[in-house]
Amino acid sequence: MKSKYIIAFFALGFLGIWSCKDSFLEQPPQGSYTPASLANLKGVEGMLINTYAALDGLWFESWDNNNFNQNGGASNWIWGGVRSEDAYKGTEPSDGVDINPIERFEMLPSNPYLVNKWNGSYDGIGKANETLRTLALATDVSDDDRKRISAEARFLRAHYHFEARRTFLKPAYVDEKISDFAAVKNDREIYPDIEADLQYAYDNLPSVQNAAGRANKWAAGAYLGKVYMYQGKWQDAKTVLKEVIDNGVTAAGTPYALTNLYHDNFMASTEAGNPESIFAYEATNAGDFVNGNYENTLNQPHGSSTITGCCGFYQPSQNLVNSFKTSNGLPMPDSYNDSDVTSDEGLASGDPFTPYDGTLDPRLDWTVGRRGVPYLDWGVHPGNNWVRQVVNGGPYSPMKNVPMTSDYSNNLAGKYDWGFTMSALNVHIIRLADVYLMYAEACAETNDLAGALEYVNLVRQRAANPDGFVKNADGSPAANYVIATYSSFGSAADALKAIRFERKIELGMEGHRFFDLVRWDDVTDAGKTALPFDIVDYMNNEYLAKERAKRIHLANATFTEKYKYAPIPEYVITQSTVDGVRNIEQIPGF
Repeated sequence: MKSKYIIAFFALGFLGIWSCKDSFLEQPPQGSYTPASLANLKGVEGMLINTYAALDGLWFESWDNNNFNQNGGASNWIWGGVRSEDAYKGTEPSDGVDINPIERFEMLPSNPYLVNKWNGSYDGIGKANETLRTLALATDVSDDDRKRISAEARFLRAHYHFEARRTFLKPAYVDEKISDFAAVKNDREIYPDIEADLQYAYDNLPSVQNAAGRANKWAAGAYLGKVYMYQGKWQDAKTVLKEVIDNGVTAAGTPYALTNLYHDNFMASTEAGNPESIFAYEATNAGDFVNGNYENTLNQPHGSSTITGCCGFYQPSQNLVNSFKTSNGLPMPDSYNDSDVTSDEGLASGDPFTPYDGTLDPRLDWTVGRRGVPYLDWGVHPGNNWVRQVVNGGPYSPMKNVPMTSDYSNNLAGKYDWGFTMSALNVHIIRLADVYLMYAEACAETNDLAGALEYVNLVRQRAANPDGFVKNADGSPAANYVIATYSSFGSAADALKAIRFERKIELGMEGHRFFDLVRWDDVTDAGKTALPFDIVDYMNNEYLAKERAKRIHLANATFTEKYKYAPIPEYVITQSTVDGVRNIEQIPGF
């Protein structure tokens, strides 16, 4: 078990104090504390911790309340993963049935998974605002603490609004001054408000915090740069991201750096003091399971011989696996999907099978579990025996969100074998490799080809460390790993093609991909990119054209423009209608 200060998970989950009214902006009361009793440093700090707790989107009270929200938080395994070419829903058609139309681009505003994501965002927004309102009443808070707490709360409020903005397109911005919730409208762009909150946080947060998981100045800077990237503000993004790269430090005060080994980012045993982690939600396998990495408890290999026995969600796609093929050590963005990396699809685990012998990027086998290759410390992946239904989810298993066997803990009275495991594996919201690639992209967009080359190659150089290759029992590499760096870029468009593909393989299965595809399409529509991109063409012709023949459930799937964003949940529209006037408008197409 890792040793760290755990601040982000349910330490004070009972501190929801806002009243219960018929509005999506007002959450049900979770306790009996009054604002007056919390208007002091201890109370406000507790409320701030409770605001961090919302990062995983979960409010779990008991096994009887059925509030198992495993898709409303920051991992975005559905919203950024399953909606993209990274992954299938996995498991079987009859499990998680409301994810099926999301994966097939058929979701309606009544889909309950939309409610989970919307509520996960606005629960965090509400908690941040209540923290700020109560802070204003407290009289025993020093000026330094007041500045820090307000900056942390505004950072978190920006995060939750950003999650809502990039998922739903037209969420309402809500700050601590709003009291007439029924009158809130979504009739304007909220990116300026998100920027203002992040700029305040960047200007006022300390460089070093007193506990792992708390946002510092550099987390705010990285996040601000990310928000600039979504709007095509390349020079602004380039400036602030370079400040983070050059000056940013961890909670321990040490400079940010890429970990020596790629997979150290996805091991609970190496997360404490991880120099690459800029902002993550902190998990622990001590205590109740809700303090663990709850969003991913079902996203694990399935079968009687696996540790958990369940549940087979979030399976990597063949498209993602093919993306790791190399030619002379470099990716193949134009031809990677022309042929498939060999899989054991259609074979029983006891049938003979020879794994693919072509050259591969070594990050594949720290991202995807595939037959014949060692899988963490679980043993060699046996193929079919660890897959719930191959015809639906394909032959592969997720890995980055799956803990080592030594990281599991079970005191759940029989629920262990149903997937409800506790894990100390964190979820990275922003890590340094992501920042390097955003910076490289901003460099390319501003025709700084030297900067673009340097930072994309730094990411590739780390991946090329042979100490980080997956090894067989005899110490030999588990596959034919060949990876090289780029020698030069001839143009901004060449650089962007390489950097965009590098994001796919470096950040695969981390919930980023669909959001990247949408933002590249959006900046194209705005005329702000050197490499135009059409998400409708890409999803239909580069992804679904082959997947329709591979996966039965995608046989008739078609991506259309309106599915770049998720519809606002139906209940939100209904509850925002006052005296016949609708204050929250649905997004176009729904």
